[in-house]
Amino acid sequence: MATAAAPLVLAPDELARVERLAMHLDRPVSDGFAGAHRSRRRGRSLDFADWREYQPGDDPRSIDQQAWARLDQVLIRLYEADVDLSVQLVIDTSASMKLGDKFAQALRTGAAIAAMALVRNESVSVATLADRTPRRYRGRGAIPLLLRTMAGWTPAGPTPLAELARHLMVMPRRAGLLVVISDFLTPDWSAALDQLTARREQLIAIGVSSVEDDHPDLAGEVQLVDVETGHRVDVDVNPRQVAAFTQRRLDRRAALERHVLRNDGRWVHVDAADDLLGAVIPALMGTGVAR
Repeated sequence: MATAAAPLVLAPDELARVERLAMHLDRPVSDGFAGAHRSRRRGRSLDFADWREYQPGDDPRSIDQQAWARLDQVLIRLYEADVDLSVQLVIDTSASMKLGDKFAQALRTGAAIAAMALVRNESVSVATLADRTPRRYRGRGAIPLLLRTMAGWTPAGPTPLAELARHLMVMPRRAGLLVVISDFLTPDWSAALDQLTARREQLIAIGVSSVEDDHPDLAGEVQLVDVETGHRVDVDVNPRQVAAFTQRRLDRRAALERHVLRNDGRWVHVDAADDLLGAVIPALMGTGVAR
């Protein structure tokens, strides 16, 4: 008996549209990589570009001994004359993303950004809160594999965003474009963003919310359940409390945007119901991060 196919993260028309766009890095990054997408570093004929796991047949002289000692992981150093844009994509897969269509929107948006880079043979690394070890992809041919992988993800568990940030900071990688897609419903969101931008990468923070988040349809005696911890609380909800909650949500979102801008990043807010081509992509283009 044939199994049902996984739902498409991107429809064919959506993929065709985003493949015509490109991510834009609007300031030089650290580690000697100047310019928007490409940089030629001085000092040797073949320049350092990236790391990858050691495989049988690799030259042992290429092993990064410092990375091995620090991470207990055998990585080799890759060199190339020209350096392409490196995109690090972090997607929130916590249980709070189940509410509304937040998770589906996060996957669509993340897949679109990855496709923009991969179609131009850029390097894309994807990390989730559930799988902290980034998976690396490169080139147009990697797009189907990435989409299939993302289609198999399900939101579950807590939001250890700061823990993931600390893990990524000790992972060797080139500075470039850092994209974080989350509802940011975690108390440590500011510490996490500070850690993720410690390398002075170009940050794009994409906040995803739903109607259920911003305007909960609650009245009277109800029991609220934290989907990530299971904690329950009985409350008697009145319209004034709902209005105050909505205002706190707006204040929190404004604080997020200010924090991102202070880190020289770009902030994009999308609703779970927003159309990818009609709203999300234009929002990215409006901030200058997609062209």
